[in-house]
Amino acid sequence: MYPPSPFGRLSAALTLAFASAWLVPTASAEVRTMIVTSDPQYPWTSKTDAKLPESDAQTQAESERLIEEQYRSIAAYRAARPDQQIPVFINGDLTAYGHGWQRAVMERMYRILGDNVHLGLGNHDYANNIREADGSGCYNNGCARDSINDLVRHVRNKRSTVAFDFADVSQGLFKKSYYGSLGYAVETPGLERVLNVQLNYHPTYTVSFDTTEKLRPAHYEIVSSLPWLDDLLDTHLSVPRYGTPADRAYDFAILHMHDPIEDAWELEGLPDREHIAAIFGGHLHARMGRYPNENGIPIFLSGSASQRTYLIVEHDTVAAVLRVYGVYRNDPERKQLLSVVPVPTS
Repeated sequence: MYPPSPFGRLSAALTLAFASAWLVPTASAEVRTMIVTSDPQYPWTSKTDAKLPESDAQTQAESERLIEEQYRSIAAYRAARPDQQIPVFINGDLTAYGHGWQRAVMERMYRILGDNVHLGLGNHDYANNIREADGSGCYNNGCARDSINDLVRHVRNKRSTVAFDFADVSQGLFKKSYYGSLGYAVETPGLERVLNVQLNYHPTYTVSFDTTEKLRPAHYEIVSSLPWLDDLLDTHLSVPRYGTPADRAYDFAILHMHDPIEDAWELEGLPDREHIAAIFGGHLHARMGRYPNENGIPIFLSGSASQRTYLIVEHDTVAAVLRVYGVYRNDPERKQLLSVVPVPTS
């Protein structure tokens, strides 16, 4: 948990009083739930975080145990609430380096969670392994290529996908080209009036690289998602000219990404930022809870599998708030209220 607030006991008491006012849903409230996780980063452990020695075999076994423990705790929490559809978001660093054997383990882990699971890429999945001039990076850019292709299949197989910023651009018989930010929006079962948007590593990340696919040359051009996001919010959250807010398809948006701190300033400059209720991310394994960005869009970090932490988010549709709970030691039934955030209502 975070250390005590530097503003002293009075600030803490006021915060607790404010949160307590919205802690318990009213009798007529309809509460919708989602679970937000990040950084399974297989294979990675608490010793990896602390830079302590551990054999490869120990790291792999312990990482798999930690991820399985976390995902089984989430599956049990969902199963105990059969009247709810609870989406799960995994906001990046799915693997430590994007190798095929790492992605294969994670595919097996995802099956523990079942359906209504929404993935995003982090720097460890693609940005960190781009081939450099000095020979560093993954051979033939295969790790980035395959991590991206896994995500593309994941998104295109969803019935709930609203928009996807990625396109195959043919360059003739002997070369393939791909273009886009990989950002996507979903209408998740259980949160149908909320536009959930996955922006992967961070919105302004760009990279281009060449590779081969079955001996055929291929080029990937990953661009900033900010122009696409701006258009998405305007299209789906603007009030119709002769309508009311109720006429929109969605009430507000929630953004997901791996490293929300990297582009916090750019996101504040979006013309339609008032439609964004909160931003969820990871990247900093030991940090869970609200990131201190005073007067900005609320940012929440979800910890990591290695630290056995994640978030449970409840949308109270009557009080018009998000209640963000922290889960420690993978024990969701003992979740702790971290913050209460008003959602946009107009």
